[in-house]
Amino acid sequence: MAAIEQHRDGDVTVFVAKGTLTSGGEEGEMRRAIRTAVDQGARHIVVNLQDVGDIDSSGVAELASAHIATTNHGGSLLLCCLSKKLKHIFGITRLEDVFAIYATEAEAVNALMEKR
Repeated sequence: MAAIEQHRDGDVTVFVAKGTLTSGGEEGEMRRAIRTAVDQGARHIVVNLQDVGDIDSSGVAELASAHIATTNHGGSLLLCCLSKKLKHIFGITRLEDVFAIYATEAEAVNALMEKR
């Protein structure tokens, strides 16, 4: 199960997931957290996955749903800090073509600030 923490960096909302994003976790937690932020006006979102040890199709679905919700409201959702394992998963599933992925949180935040 992943714990989701949230903070702001300027007008960028950053979600930091810790633990696992798998079907054994709290379903919808990531999606609900991001949806709430989007409903409250957040349009620039970074999801930091540095402390995520594992992800399965349910976890990927959570991220995809959050990505869709954000873009449907005119925003952007970027990922950062993927472990080697997560990079491999996103690579073989071609999700790296769907999500903008950055090495560090600072790079992702800067990319969003430059888009404005």
